[in-house]
Amino acid sequence: MNRIKEALARIARATRGPKEPSSSSSLRLDRVGRSSSSTLDSRERDKALVRADGKGPLILFDGCQNGDDGFDIVFVHGLFGSRSGTWTKGGLCYPRDFLGLDIPEARIIAWGWTGALSNSGTFSDQAELLLADLARLRTGITRPIVFIGHGIGGLVVKEALVTAAMSRIYGAHVELGNIYPRTIGCLFLGTPHQRSGKRSLGECIAATALLSPTTPNPQLLRAFKENDKAFENMHATFTMISRDIRVVCIRERLPSTIAASTETARDADGMELGNKGSMQMMVPRDSAAYESFNVTRYDMIVNHLDLARFKSRDEPGYEQMLIWITKSSSGPTTAELEAREPRNQEILNTIYYDTMTERESRIDPAYGQTCDWIMSPKNTMLPDFLRSKDPVLWISGTAGSGKSTVMKHIARSEKVKQQLLEGWASDGELLLACFFMFEGGNRIQKSYEGFLRSILYQILSVRRDLIRVAFPSFFECDWPPPVLFTSINNLNQGWYSVFAHMSDTLRLFVFIDGIDEYRIMERKDHYEQKQLDIVYDKGSGDESWGQSKWAVDSHIEISKLINSMGSKDNIKFVVSSRELPVFAESFAEYPRIKLQEHTERSISQYVAGRLEDEVPGLPDTKNLCKELAQKSRGDILWARLAIDMVIGSSLRTLRSMLDSLPTHLGGPDGLYMRMLENLSPDQQQVAYKIFHLVLSAHQPPSLITLSFAEEGYVNRTGELKIITDNTHPYDAASIQHLTDQVIRRLNLCCASLLVAEAGPSNDPNTIETGQRVVFVHQTAKEWIRRKDIWLRLPGCRLIDDVEYYFSLLSGCARHIKIFALFRPPILAWPSWRFRPGAWLLIANAMRYAERVDRLISDVQSYCELMDELDNTCQRIWVAALQNHKPLHEDPDWYESRLPNLCRKHWASYEPMDAGRPPKRKDFLSFAVQANLIRYTATKLSRLSTEARRKKAQELLPFVVSPKAEGFSACAGLSGEYLDFHHDMPDTRILDVLFDAGASPRDDDRMWIRALKAGRHYFSRGSLTMTHLLETSSSARLMDNRERWVMAIKSLLRHGADPHCEIQVTTGSGENQSTMTVAAVDLIRETLEGEPEYAVELVEMETLMGRRGSVGIAR
Repeated sequence: MNRIKEALARIARATRGPKEPSSSSSLRLDRVGRSSSSTLDSRERDKALVRADGKGPLILFDGCQNGDDGFDIVFVHGLFGSRSGTWTKGGLCYPRDFLGLDIPEARIIAWGWTGALSNSGTFSDQAELLLADLARLRTGITRPIVFIGHGIGGLVVKEALVTAAMSRIYGAHVELGNIYPRTIGCLFLGTPHQRSGKRSLGECIAATALLSPTTPNPQLLRAFKENDKAFENMHATFTMISRDIRVVCIRERLPSTIAASTETARDADGMELGNKGSMQMMVPRDSAAYESFNVTRYDMIVNHLDLARFKSRDEPGYEQMLIWITKSSSGPTTAELEAREPRNQEILNTIYYDTMTERESRIDPAYGQTCDWIMSPKNTMLPDFLRSKDPVLWISGTAGSGKSTVMKHIARSEKVKQQLLEGWASDGELLLACFFMFEGGNRIQKSYEGFLRSILYQILSVRRDLIRVAFPSFFECDWPPPVLFTSINNLNQGWYSVFAHMSDTLRLFVFIDGIDEYRIMERKDHYEQKQLDIVYDKGSGDESWGQSKWAVDSHIEISKLINSMGSKDNIKFVVSSRELPVFAESFAEYPRIKLQEHTERSISQYVAGRLEDEVPGLPDTKNLCKELAQKSRGDILWARLAIDMVIGSSLRTLRSMLDSLPTHLGGPDGLYMRMLENLSPDQQQVAYKIFHLVLSAHQPPSLITLSFAEEGYVNRTGELKIITDNTHPYDAASIQHLTDQVIRRLNLCCASLLVAEAGPSNDPNTIETGQRVVFVHQTAKEWIRRKDIWLRLPGCRLIDDVEYYFSLLSGCARHIKIFALFRPPILAWPSWRFRPGAWLLIANAMRYAERVDRLISDVQSYCELMDELDNTCQRIWVAALQNHKPLHEDPDWYESRLPNLCRKHWASYEPMDAGRPPKRKDFLSFAVQANLIRYTATKLSRLSTEARRKKAQELLPFVVSPKAEGFSACAGLSGEYLDFHHDMPDTRILDVLFDAGASPRDDDRMWIRALKAGRHYFSRGSLTMTHLLETSSSARLMDNRERWVMAIKSLLRHGADPHCEIQVTTGSGENQSTMTVAAVDLIRETLEGEPEYAVELVEMETLMGRRGSVGIAR
């Protein structure tokens, strides 16, 4: 952010023009190229002030008739080059003498660096001057731009486009920012983009600089190297903002002469450049191009200087250059536009997630006219805000004050929309979007990923033409794409791309409810348990509900995010939250509405309506309403719960009931506590169990799963309930009865603090498999977590955590059994697989089994339950196949395909969004991937010695070399979902397998696959590593790295061959190569440069018969 602000400050100086008074005297009108006389006579604005000293812009040719026709081609020379000399050979300047003849509709501009490059080693000054010159030259012009940069001149182009994009996004100096959305192509001629092997990007740039016409000084070369991190950041940003720009990277194939002394090469830190006069490739192969969907790579059989010059139109290099320029400047045809529509829908479908509108749908609409006050200018500043330029309005309120109800009311208000159209958005196109955060929901409902996906979906659904602007590179690849589309990195790029291109017309008004419920889900595993635990150290106010370091850090992050986005002129936010200090500090400069100061009248109206509807004729209603409203202190949730209790009492005890109610919700003596104290001891125990089942679930459980889990996992005789379900199967009516009973207990025993969400069915008597049980309010969840409140209740008997996990495991497994009552669990089209909703239940069961596996003492019952889960899924799989009837007569189905599929194990048919499902021969291979150590050991122990050894050997590859391909379709259903096949299992399973007789000596292929698996976790180019970083955090990646190192050490100790030869493929496309290395060398190569594994590498080299040294990991 500081870098962006500094760049924008420099741009501001550039827009004011050069400071030196003398510089104006060196300027003259200069148009050296050919142009039609009509163009010269009719368009005086096309003339540019061009410096006679060879610096700044020079128009070489102009064939454009007006500001919209044709396109501009801008040539930028390299370090110490010149705006005409760099492009000239044999006295012919090809942009001037050839290009205008072949592309007559273009305006061709050559730009010369202004002033000497400072020893700072960056190109920001030159980039800003380039932008300023082009902005003045293009006043009133909207035609597209194609940049051509030679050598380090390409880095100036990249820096300029990054600066222009940031200017565009942050709404500063629009005339400069307009360069970015008009850029449609970039051709880089021998430009270093990324590191090459052990040579850093800074070193590659320094090597490129040595081939300049003038030898750079040693200080500048060292500065290039020292600024390596800045160059890496610039390239990463350019990659993000250039996804809809056609990029061509061209590299020379002939060596150039280095005009540098030995001393200069030595000062450049010994980059193996050789002596003066030696031959050396200008830019290393891996540095001269980079991988991306929109990047094309080419080689030319010339040296570096000849990449930029041609002396004949017949030269193959010039003909190829002409093709590249034409391709970069061409727009889509009508057929291409029509062909994009299916991809548009695929992208929208991927961005969407099932719980996107769930939280808002659960918020009751405003009761009567209780929220109309907020639209009155006499009462609040909302109407003024809708007309002002203030970027943020903060609606604050105490817990339960009705913030979400108010936010829903104004977010769907036509009056709000009309006032925006008449005020702030009167000069642009208005888009409205809202996001209701929900800490009690699944991961995606309270995360940055959920926010981005929701807002982007709302924008792009209305403006489908912006889908390609947001995600251009995904129109050029197969679908599903080879990378995770919903990664934070990709969503971020899409978000900023939209506003970088549309900021002059688009006006986005965003409502964000409950920002105090936002959580940093992507980095949750960075925190220790004590930093996640809620601490109750405040006596009053919203802080009394407790806070954790993780929550506080989350509040700081969302505040910074809103402030950052709010700095743009084309976005406004209305946000709501509890009154926490972090928000008061972050939004201190913005207008604010304190909700509890305005809600007393609304609460009185609400209470009066409830009493009139449910207790008509009650005496002294007016005073009762007033008293309840005053006692609520603006807390609408308190008023609702209190009126429930008052209405439930008799008329004789109504007054005493009202007088005795606590005036606050939380704490050990609040209204929540009173509600539980009013329960019988048996009801308190039921409440304790249900509450903690929901808290123990890693995502809100479905109503059916909770119904089964609440029954426990064994019956009174000690038999597993999942086994008794075989003899007494459920039908739809019995499931309906079971869930109805649980809903009654939620209302009675749980005091309505837990609610079952409404399912998608229109039939209220039909239970839905996806209907989840969630807390009615964030404060309820926070309060229920407190251990001290349950110690005060006489009916509560504390239960071990493993009991909850075992019950939830049983609940998921039993739910799978009856899944087919409501919808088919197996899908046949486009390929045979489990329905994502059914697989999600299986995955949840395996996650709970992992917890049970670590804690359970009754291993026999646990293993019996897991066996029944396996048998149940196999029966479901086979039944679906046998009941399938092909649409057309297909003898092959019954004769060969059906028997073959029936023999397959169900675990190999996981539903995937991309890639093939992982192959699993049986349930034990799945159990290994799920880290079920005791279950695996128990199952192996029941086999004969030889069978045990064979099975252990068969399982070995699943422990040491995960099949890390593809992404599960369940990720779209639950933000909590994690694939089983991307991670290394717990290496303690290796001990189980070796004890059972497995040996790495018996399977060379397994050993080779294990060694190659390390490249998934240690290689920056690995899709697995990228997936792990983008779906969870680096902590998960580090766990995989540690497990891989431990696995390799264990395999070596048990006889793996360190001298085994392995074929390793590096690079991709035309740069792909294969080489043979020994296992010992591959291990060293994988861990070299990883200092945290230096000791492990020494130990492994010792095991392999080499003398290890700690210094090898640098």
